[in-house]
Amino acid sequence: MWSVSHACSRFVRALVYLLDDSYFIGYSISWILIRFTRQGGHPIPLLNNWLTDFVFVPLIIHVSQAVGIYFLQTKKPFRYPLFQILLISLATSYVFEWMMPEFTIHHTSDLWDVVVYFLGGMFYYYVHQPYTHKRYNFS
Repeated sequence: MWSVSHACSRFVRALVYLLDDSYFIGYSISWILIRFTRQGGHPIPLLNNWLTDFVFVPLIIHVSQAVGIYFLQTKKPFRYPLFQILLISLATSYVFEWMMPEFTIHHTSDLWDVVVYFLGGMFYYYVHQPYTHKRYNFS
Protein backbone atom coordinates (compact mmCIF):
# COMPACT_ATOMS: atom_id res chain seq x y z
CA MET A 1 0.00 0.00 0.00
CA TRP A 2 1.29 3.45 -0.90
CA SER A 3 1.91 5.90 1.94
CA VAL A 4 3.43 9.33 2.52
CA SER A 5 6.49 7.76 4.13
CA HIS A 6 6.99 5.65 1.01
CA ALA A 7 6.92 8.77 -1.17
CA CYS A 8 9.35 10.57 1.11
CA SER A 9 11.83 7.71 1.03
CA ARG A 10 11.69 7.60 -2.77
CA PHE A 11 12.07 11.36 -2.88
CA VAL A 12 15.00 11.37 -0.47
CA ARG A 13 16.70 8.50 -2.31
CA ALA A 14 16.35 10.34 -5.63
CA LEU A 15 17.50 13.61 -4.11
CA VAL A 16 20.56 12.01 -2.52
CA TYR A 17 21.43 10.33 -5.82
CA LEU A 18 21.10 13.66 -7.59
CA LEU A 19 22.95 15.91 -5.17
CA ASP A 20 25.52 13.55 -3.64
CA ASP A 21 27.55 13.28 -6.81
CA SER A 22 30.76 15.24 -7.35
CA TYR A 23 30.39 15.18 -11.14
CA PHE A 24 26.87 16.60 -10.93
CA ILE A 25 28.05 19.31 -8.55
CA GLY A 26 30.92 20.12 -10.93
CA TYR A 27 28.57 20.28 -13.93
CA SER A 28 26.17 22.53 -12.05
CA ILE A 29 28.82 24.92 -10.72
CA SER A 30 30.52 25.25 -14.10
CA TRP A 31 27.21 25.86 -15.86
CA ILE A 32 26.19 28.50 -13.29
CA LEU A 33 29.64 30.13 -13.48
CA ILE A 34 29.51 30.42 -17.26
CA ARG A 35 25.93 31.75 -17.22
CA PHE A 36 26.88 34.28 -14.52
CA THR A 37 29.94 35.54 -16.43
CA ARG A 38 27.87 35.83 -19.62
CA GLN A 39 25.21 37.87 -17.83
CA GLY A 40 27.92 40.09 -16.31
CA GLY A 41 29.39 40.79 -19.73
CA HIS A 42 32.72 39.09 -18.97
CA PRO A 43 32.54 35.66 -20.60
CA ILE A 44 35.49 33.30 -20.23
CA PRO A 45 36.46 32.67 -23.91
CA LEU A 46 37.13 28.92 -24.23
CA LEU A 47 34.82 27.89 -21.42
CA ASN A 48 32.03 30.18 -22.61
CA ASN A 49 32.01 28.57 -26.03
CA TRP A 50 31.84 24.89 -25.15
CA LEU A 51 31.75 24.05 -21.45
CA THR A 52 28.01 24.58 -21.06
CA ASP A 53 27.41 22.41 -24.12
CA PHE A 54 29.75 19.72 -22.76
CA VAL A 55 28.00 19.47 -19.39
CA PHE A 56 24.45 19.80 -20.72
CA VAL A 57 23.96 16.20 -21.87
CA PRO A 58 25.45 14.70 -18.67
CA LEU A 59 23.19 17.01 -16.65
CA ILE A 60 20.13 15.82 -18.56
CA ILE A 61 21.04 12.18 -18.11
CA HIS A 62 21.87 12.47 -14.41
CA VAL A 63 18.65 14.34 -13.63
CA SER A 64 16.67 11.76 -15.61
CA GLN A 65 18.31 9.04 -13.51
CA ALA A 66 17.10 10.77 -10.32
CA VAL A 67 13.61 11.20 -11.77
CA GLY A 68 13.63 7.52 -12.74
CA ILE A 69 14.60 6.51 -9.22
CA TYR A 70 11.62 8.48 -7.91
CA PHE A 71 8.92 7.56 -10.42
CA LEU A 72 9.98 4.00 -11.23
CA GLN A 73 10.54 3.29 -7.53
CA THR A 74 13.91 1.70 -8.14
CA LYS A 75 16.47 1.36 -5.40
CA LYS A 76 19.34 1.95 -7.80
CA PRO A 77 19.81 3.76 -11.10
CA PHE A 78 19.88 1.85 -14.33
CA ARG A 79 22.72 2.04 -16.81
CA TYR A 80 22.06 3.94 -19.98
CA PRO A 81 23.26 1.99 -23.02
CA LEU A 82 25.56 3.87 -25.36
CA PHE A 83 22.94 4.11 -28.11
CA GLN A 84 20.51 5.89 -25.77
CA ILE A 85 23.16 8.41 -24.73
CA LEU A 86 23.99 9.00 -28.39
CA LEU A 87 20.27 9.42 -29.09
CA ILE A 88 19.99 12.00 -26.29
CA SER A 89 23.02 13.82 -27.73
CA LEU A 90 21.45 13.74 -31.19
CA ALA A 91 18.11 15.04 -29.91
CA THR A 92 19.88 17.82 -27.98
CA SER A 93 21.86 18.76 -31.07
CA TYR A 94 18.73 18.77 -33.21
CA VAL A 95 16.77 20.98 -30.83
CA PHE A 96 19.49 23.46 -29.91
CA GLU A 97 21.47 23.63 -33.14
CA TRP A 98 18.77 23.27 -35.78
CA MET A 99 15.36 24.17 -34.36
CA MET A 100 16.16 26.89 -31.82
CA PRO A 101 18.13 29.12 -34.25
CA GLU A 102 15.00 29.20 -36.40
CA PHE A 103 12.83 30.52 -33.56
CA THR A 104 15.09 32.66 -31.38
CA ILE A 105 17.67 35.34 -32.05
CA HIS A 106 20.05 34.35 -29.24
CA HIS A 107 20.66 30.78 -30.48
CA THR A 108 23.09 30.15 -33.32
CA SER A 109 23.83 26.95 -35.16
CA ASP A 110 27.37 25.63 -34.69
CA LEU A 111 28.80 22.28 -35.76
CA TRP A 112 31.33 22.37 -32.90
CA ASP A 113 28.48 22.53 -30.39
CA VAL A 114 27.13 19.30 -31.87
CA VAL A 115 30.55 17.67 -31.46
CA VAL A 116 30.75 18.86 -27.85
CA TYR A 117 27.23 17.54 -27.04
CA PHE A 118 28.39 14.11 -28.21
CA LEU A 119 31.66 14.41 -26.27
CA GLY A 120 29.67 15.21 -23.13
CA GLY A 121 27.52 12.13 -23.74
CA MET A 122 30.61 9.97 -24.21
CA PHE A 123 32.11 11.42 -21.04
CA TYR A 124 28.98 10.44 -19.14
CA TYR A 125 29.00 6.91 -20.56
CA TYR A 126 32.71 6.18 -20.06
CA VAL A 127 33.51 8.19 -16.91
CA HIS A 128 30.51 9.39 -14.91
CA GLN A 129 28.25 6.36 -15.21
CA PRO A 130 30.95 3.84 -14.16
CA TYR A 131 31.91 6.14 -11.27
CA THR A 132 28.30 6.28 -10.06
CA HIS A 133 27.78 2.54 -10.26
CA LYS A 134 31.08 1.82 -8.55
CA ARG A 135 30.41 4.38 -5.83
CA TYR A 136 27.01 2.94 -4.99
CA ASN A 137 28.23 -0.67 -5.45
CA PHE A 138 25.92 -1.33 -8.36
CA SER A 139 26.77 -4.03 -10.84
